Amino acid sequence: MGISRKKTKILFLALISVQLLLAHYAHSRVYIDITAPILRKIPIAIKGPLPSPDTFENRLLARKLYKILKDDLLFHGFFKIIDTGQGTSHVPIEYFITGRFFRQGDRITVEFRLFDARGSNMLVGRRYRGSKDAYTIRKIAHRFTDLLIYEITGEHGVSLSKISFVVAGKRKKDIFMADFDGYNLRRLTTDGAIKLSPRISPDGRYLVYTSYRSGKPCLYIQGLRDRSLHMLSSYKGINIAPSWHPKSNYLAVTLSKDGNPDLYLMDLTGKILARLTKGPGINCSPSWSPDGEHLVFVSDRYGSPQLFIMDVKTRAVKRLTYQGRYNTDPEWSPRGDRIVYTGRVNGGSQVFTISPEGGDPVQLTYSGTNENPSWSPDGRQIVFTSDRLGKRSIFVMDANGRRQRRLISIKGAEALCPFWGPNCFK
Repeated sequence: MGISRKKTKILFLALISVQLLLAHYAHSRVYIDITAPILRKIPIAIKGPLPSPDTFENRLLARKLYKILKDDLLFHGFFKIIDTGQGTSHVPIEYFITGRFFRQGDRITVEFRLFDARGSNMLVGRRYRGSKDAYTIRKIAHRFTDLLIYEITGEHGVSLSKISFVVAGKRKKDIFMADFDGYNLRRLTTDGAIKLSPRISPDGRYLVYTSYRSGKPCLYIQGLRDRSLHMLSSYKGINIAPSWHPKSNYLAVTLSKDGNPDLYLMDLTGKILARLTKGPGINCSPSWSPDGEHLVFVSDRYGSPQLFIMDVKTRAVKRLTYQGRYNTDPEWSPRGDRIVYTGRVNGGSQVFTISPEGGDPVQLTYSGTNENPSWSPDGRQIVFTSDRLGKRSIFVMDANGRRQRRLISIKGAEALCPFWGPNCFK
């Protein structure tokens, strides 16, 4: 007996669904595990971009664009750049990028396309227009890198993110911001007062930080687009350690207005929404979980500073760290699986990570004094302060501690207290 027309139709639709599902997984392959003992790097080639008209200056601009794109891909840590022009075309390539560069006066048009080398089909392409200045050139490369990362992995990278940090000179401390790769340095404050904990909001619109410009530690909020500045909190005592809620416009902060340093919830007008802790001991340095339901914070309620986790809804608190006698600076990974913090070892500070469920911490740094760790928005890297090369500078490493390298160094000053902002600065 033959298969009925209805059954044939159902079977056909089922086969189409399976094919679409397989196509989806083939198109968005997510196979990068930065915690693996051996990281498999994706071989990718960059061809061009070819300049038009083909002049010496245009070739220089095209080479600069090529180098920035190449550096962006290498920064992420899971690509191997294949130079097809140096006799290495026999190396298996999974993806390749082509580019074209057009110039008319001071205006440029750049086209990038990403291809799957196995099928030679284009996966994504974009055309960008702008001026030929260095800032725009970098911006174009960063934007296409983010698009490429998302197309290949199914997740955004860090090329549209910025890092805020404090620059400490002999007499002044001000807040600066730079692209994820340390370029395009921008000064955000100019009063020179002591400043701490600069934190970029999840939407990239605001910066909140502690400043002593009034003579005591108060919280300020500054617009990153209009440069507006408002005092957020100036209660008696300390107003420090702000942490943005990942999904709402309010903050967890540390205030001592009632005597003991404790955690409070505050909106963007400075209004206190709730008091989260009431002793014992000092409670400070909060950081939100990605779902906004828990906080990791520091408390010395049992003697020395240790990390604790609070369920914000129930206020239930559990101790997280038991190893080490001085653990501070916690920050929850955007992936939710690890918490990075600073622990004291042999009189110096080192960077560790630990599971939110507890267990044994993993030490990531060993050389010099290392502190102020902050996660990249994709949770694959950590930025931190280190003095291993002399003065304090900003360093970066993979989440497993590999590829430690200096990112930002300021001539005649120190760079410290970094915070890695969201991947939204287009």
